[in-house]
Amino acid sequence: MADFRITSIDALRGLDMLLLCGGAAVLQLLLENTGSAPGWLLQQFRHAEWGGAFTCWDLVMPLFIFITGASMPFAFARYREKGGSRWRFSTARRVLRRVALLFVLGMLVQGNLASAVPAQMSLFCNTLQAIAEGYLIASVVLMFCHLRGQIISCLLCLVSYWALLRFVPYAGNPGGLFRPDNNLALHIDLLLQGSWQDGTPYTWILTALSFGALTLMGSICGSLIRARRGLRTVGLLSICGAGCLLAALLLEADTPLIKHIYTTTAVLWSGGWCILLLALFHLLFDCCGPRMTGPAFPLRVIGCNALLAYLLTEIHGPGGHSIWHAAVHPLIYGPANLYGNSAPLAHAALSLLLLWLTLLFLYRHKAFLRV
Repeated sequence: MADFRITSIDALRGLDMLLLCGGAAVLQLLLENTGSAPGWLLQQFRHAEWGGAFTCWDLVMPLFIFITGASMPFAFARYREKGGSRWRFSTARRVLRRVALLFVLGMLVQGNLASAVPAQMSLFCNTLQAIAEGYLIASVVLMFCHLRGQIISCLLCLVSYWALLRFVPYAGNPGGLFRPDNNLALHIDLLLQGSWQDGTPYTWILTALSFGALTLMGSICGSLIRARRGLRTVGLLSICGAGCLLAALLLEADTPLIKHIYTTTAVLWSGGWCILLLALFHLLFDCCGPRMTGPAFPLRVIGCNALLAYLLTEIHGPGGHSIWHAAVHPLIYGPANLYGNSAPLAHAALSLLLLWLTLLFLYRHKAFLRV
């Protein structure tokens, strides 16, 4: 792999995609099959209701966005070295192309773009589009700012989004409403998207400030790792992560933690856990030396081809199922049906294994999907 790849970042991205592409389903089915798993543990595999307690499953999307930011300092350093005096111009073209592709892919995955029927499409509806928004904001900052500028920009995004939701009145409503059917972020989405809004309480346009802040959190952490790898960086990341969690707990007295609109409280809470996870992975896979190369490998196989893994899992063919579902289904639910009540677990596990083996083949041949 190229020397700009960092094992901890690739492995953490791989863990996130492993959970998203079937790993979480396998764990959930294992727990359910025991018949004795507590309800609070099973709840960790479901999204929280509006204003409910943040779950592990709620962390998957922000971790995806955060890791995008964490890899950016390494990529932008390479752009700067190769681009010469006009590196910003060439980088801007690359960024705009990537943003456009991610946006279109997001519509393809969940926005019903393949229907070719505008009335059936949703404009904003997918994690890839959130990544595109955050990446665009963070890219502008990284092209013109060093670490201090990244920190200031992140704080500006957080404070701006908090102040807008808390204090700006709209359509005869006072500022500070945080209802699933009535808040400023949703009002702007409905106003600008019209019938192309996806009908959920999730918001995207004004919430781009939150996605930008989360991506910048990642870029700040990536910049720290790029500047100096080692235990000192682990400690600094741990302090930053704990500080974000504490800030979220304090801010919750003023602004509720709502994942659907990514309030500033939600960004600080999810960002804090993302930073702590990166600190742990940096300790395990960057600081502990070659002896951790083996344990990191299964995760890197997925992490180095994360976008392809996501698309192969989320894009469904005829029947509304992924290619892995179609390939494994006859083996599990065939005439013999040897698995009985364990059939769903066997199906999820074999589907995930088939995906991983495909990614392993591509990894061995250095074939990676990049945008």
